[in-house]
Amino acid sequence: MRIRKAIFTVLTIVFGSLGLMNIMPYDITLPIMFIFMGLTLLTNAKESYDEGAKKDAMIFAGVAIFVYVVTAYNLISRFM
Repeated sequence: MRIRKAIFTVLTIVFGSLGLMNIMPYDITLPIMFIFMGLTLLTNAKESYDEGAKKDAMIFAGVAIFVYVVTAYNLISRFM
């Protein structure tokens, strides 16, 4: 789990940095960054659930779902 969490965290930082430095358009990097951030949160939720902290796992999963809903809303509203 630690390897996945590290990979998703690094990819989140990389795409956020690419957008902030204007190497890639921010409209492209922002949703990708949020997708990897959600994957990091889901990995944290799975790790917490495996350790027996069910309440923490539910919080991580809830925040991940919220991030994905907001990202989907932004993408849908951008294309309409």
